[in-house]
Amino acid sequence: MFKFKLASVLSLKEKVEESKKRELGVATLYKERLLHEKLQLIKKKEEALQGVKSHNSQFVDLQSMRAFNTYHTYIEHAIETKNKEVQVAQKKIEEKREALLDAVKERKILDNLKEIQNEVFMEEEKREEQRILDDIVTYKYGKKGGGD
Repeated sequence: MFKFKLASVLSLKEKVEESKKRELGVATLYKERLLHEKLQLIKKKEEALQGVKSHNSQFVDLQSMRAFNTYHTYIEHAIETKNKEVQVAQKKIEEKREALLDAVKERKILDNLKEIQNEVFMEEEKREEQRILDDIVTYKYGKKGGGD
């Protein structure tokens, strides 16, 4: 029976790989949430602009225009901030992806080593089995020949 001597290390590498996959998933979900928030801000900006356009045909006082400009500036700043947060999140995703690729490579190296060692073990088993069969045949042949 083949027993891989580095099975515990391989198991650890598999767990690390799974952990890296989860981390990448969390980072991706975070970026998606930021993008959703950014879209909400853009929607609010467009709604405010539509509100001003609809009031534009009517008399608009200076105070309302100042309030709109302040709100518009606030929304623009919030969108820029979200864009920066999305960029940071994207960089984080790339880092997590690289870490996952490294973990996958490390696990595959051990998988390949396990495969090679298993093949060597199977070859040794076949040779040993063949040697035993040869000994049995030689013994039976020798017994027949010695008895005649």
